[in-house]
Amino acid sequence: MISKKRKSVLVIDDERANIFTLTNILNPEYKVYAVIDSQKALQAVEKNMPDVILLDILMPEKDGYEVITELKASAKTKDIPVIFITGLDSIEAEEKGFAYGAADYIVKPFHSAIVKLRVQSQVKLVERLRQQALMTKISHYFLSDSHVDTLFTEALRTVGEFLDVAQVLLYRLDEDSNILICKNEWIHPDLDTESIENDRFEKLDKPTVSLMGELLSRGGGDEMCLNSNDPEVTQAMKPYRKNFPSFITAPIFVKGEICAVLDFLRDNDGSEWSESELNLADLVANIFSGVFIRDEIEHDLNIVLKLKTELIAAKEIAEHSSRAKSDFLSRMSHEMRTPMNIIIGMLQVLKMRGYPENLKEYIDEINNASNTLLQLIDDLLDISSMENGAIKLSASAFNIKDMLNAITQAIGYNASQKNQTFKYSFDPAIPALLIGDEKRIKQVITNLLINAVKYTPEHGEVCFDVQVISDESRSVMLQFEVSDNGIGISKEQQTNIFNIFEQADGSNTRTHSGVGIGLALAKRIVLMMGGSIVVESEPQKGAKFSFTCKLKKGSEEFNSLPY
Repeated sequence: MISKKRKSVLVIDDERANIFTLTNILNPEYKVYAVIDSQKALQAVEKNMPDVILLDILMPEKDGYEVITELKASAKTKDIPVIFITGLDSIEAEEKGFAYGAADYIVKPFHSAIVKLRVQSQVKLVERLRQQALMTKISHYFLSDSHVDTLFTEALRTVGEFLDVAQVLLYRLDEDSNILICKNEWIHPDLDTESIENDRFEKLDKPTVSLMGELLSRGGGDEMCLNSNDPEVTQAMKPYRKNFPSFITAPIFVKGEICAVLDFLRDNDGSEWSESELNLADLVANIFSGVFIRDEIEHDLNIVLKLKTELIAAKEIAEHSSRAKSDFLSRMSHEMRTPMNIIIGMLQVLKMRGYPENLKEYIDEINNASNTLLQLIDDLLDISSMENGAIKLSASAFNIKDMLNAITQAIGYNASQKNQTFKYSFDPAIPALLIGDEKRIKQVITNLLINAVKYTPEHGEVCFDVQVISDESRSVMLQFEVSDNGIGISKEQQTNIFNIFEQADGSNTRTHSGVGIGLALAKRIVLMMGGSIVVESEPQKGAKFSFTCKLKKGSEEFNSLPY
């Protein structure tokens, strides 16, 4: 039998009483290891590789600060969260611990509920990070030119090892018989395959898709997994799950119809699957769905090339691919936006309720990072909506000086984090009140400035300038210019940077993050506003982006009107 592995905690403390207390609190939910001699701490961590480390500060041989320094210096252990356990209940002690890289604090004497919550919080965070890395790894598999069956089998192995299950099976729909047949599988190497007979969907008394449709209809959609946590599902699948009472069945949809099924099987006593595991199964099914869509596109291409000319076939496939890509971008962006809004909302609640002064810097960092990620998600939504023709510009009166001041304040903070000089100047002839799409203008400016800060090294310089280049009785033409002395862009790269998902450096070894959306979105918005955007740059000599925008002059009585 392959049992579900417990998460592990390593306690490093020279007092046996503390180890005994913490072990009693954390058992049986966690597997608890302990080290009394702090000089052997690093060796014990590398041997057991726990999910969380509880580290005492005051110890005779090496104190907690020396131990955490060793842990963070090791490539193997640096990402394991460390929670300090201490009797030093002071802000200074906490500040010092966080400076050394501690993830949290537990103060003696121990309170059972607090210990469990603090450990559980770090375990969930690590689990989310590992899941994100796993999803990225699986997605990269399908960028390979290897045969799709080989890629599916490798992906099943990777997910199976991550979840530590007995089997992962991929069934595909046989359209003639309306039955799902197993085409790819991964079996845990420790599983005794001779003593069991693999569950196979083709043994069902009625067509598989029919049975699954009945079960899924209770959930009201195609975004759920069938799983053994649900008594009704367990009862319905019991005749076909004799060897594996604990399972997740994730349907894979193409065009709203089931085309395949992903099965995760665990041969334990039927314990429940966690929410994290269910979400992971659903995410993997979504990735596989995208692969099936790609295969269907390739299949359609072969057919069309036999009824029609190559030019017509290429056009239809491109439109099909674009719709699938846009639908995927839109769906994933919406799914990501919900938890990001919750994070930002909770940070605002925390600010209103107050918090210790020593946490201000960390909360500000989290808030800035969250807003940056939310901006990226919004950009994804905008790109997908723009490609579908769903974005329309709107116009309303706005105070441009207030908008520019808000932008410079935010960018100034980002520049200061890299010790950069941020200079800006605004033409005094700019009217205070203008009419246009303030949100989109701000979006273009912000994208250009964020890129300038990103691609400029520490102690570099970023400049932002706004000038009036044409002033008429009822309108004004403005030119916005963002320049830097950063890494620059070659002439060859300048032809691609305004294309979606393109970067000046698109290699796997690039040193700057990003997915190549900002400039593509900026150009499309500028063009929609009747303006133009250009770049002037040379490698290692910085870059200058400028765009023009014609806006109507506003009045206090103006409310809103179509663009």
